[in-house]
Amino acid sequence: MKRYTLEEANQLLPVLSKEFDSLHNLQREFDLWYESYQQVEPQLNAEEKASWEKRIQFMELEAEMFISNILSHGVWFEDAFSSTLHFPAILNGEKGVFKWHPEEPVITVYESIEEKMDSLHLVN
Repeated sequence: MKRYTLEEANQLLPVLSKEFDSLHNLQREFDLWYESYQQVEPQLNAEEKASWEKRIQFMELEAEMFISNILSHGVWFEDAFSSTLHFPAILNGEKGVFKWHPEEPVITVYESIEEKMDSLHLVN
């Protein structure tokens, strides 16, 4: 497993930010598109419904691709409902994780997995 230094992790943020932006843009597009679908769905015939449903499936595949691109760097999401990423890390020779949320310009939190120290805020 790759462990990132703080510098390496921060250098990766522009790449991850781009994937998050694409994912969030897709989410907004999906929300608008699905709202439109719900409004017209009662009037659609089977062929038209199938066409709309194919678009939904395609958008789901796009979302999976963006998520896969993010995870391909060896990072993981904090939980299923969070955009916060965890980076396997080494800080001062100690194993832990850096935590980053896409709204933050740089990584600001480190947590030791060796429990020698509590969370450390890297930037005041």
